[in-house]
This record gives sequence, structure tokens and C-alpha cells, in this order.
Amino acid sequence: MAEKGKKVDPERLRQELLNLATAIRRLDKEGELLHASPELIRRMGDLRRKLFEYEVRCTERLLPRKELPEVLEAQRIVRDAARRLAEEDEKWRRLFEEPGEGE
Repeated sequence: MAEKGKKVDPERLRQELLNLATAIRRLDKEGELLHASPELIRRMGDLRRKLFEYEVRCTERLLPRKELPEVLEAQRIVRDAARRLAEEDEKWRRLFEEPGEGE
């Protein structure tokens, strides 16, 4: 897995993907493909994380564009929901802090 704050090297990632493909073909040829599934799942998980890291940090294709109206609306909805939740939490907190209330 890529270390936090460290960019994924695209050429190294490409080579790791090719190595996985080669290993899968070799395992299949040897009749061991399904037997190796636990290790394949682990390696594919590691590569998936690296691919995601690459997409987010190197290409920025997965990041929403902040100026898009639908992104602004989604952010507004989240802010409103968080504000309402905080207001409700405050009401409940006060209810239990004040002596004599709710008895």
C-alpha cells in the first residue's frame, strides 16, 4: 500500500499490475489459480488501494469539481443536515443536564 502522503509511482504501479497479470496467467496454466485465491485477493486489494491513490492524487479524475452546481448543492445539503443534527444533539444534552426536567 502507498504510504500516507507519498505519491504512487505510475511506472511502478503499471509494473505491479503487469506482474499480477503474469502471475494469474501462470497460476491458471499450472492449475493453481483458484487454490491461490486468498493471496490473489490480498494482492488485488493492495493494487486496488494503489490504483485509487493514483487516481486521486496523480490524475485528480475522481475528485469532484467544486464549482459544479450539483457539488455545491450536495455540500449545502450536508451542511444543513450537520447543523440540524447539532441542534438536536444540543436539545437532548440540555434536557439531561437540567435538574428536575424530564422526571
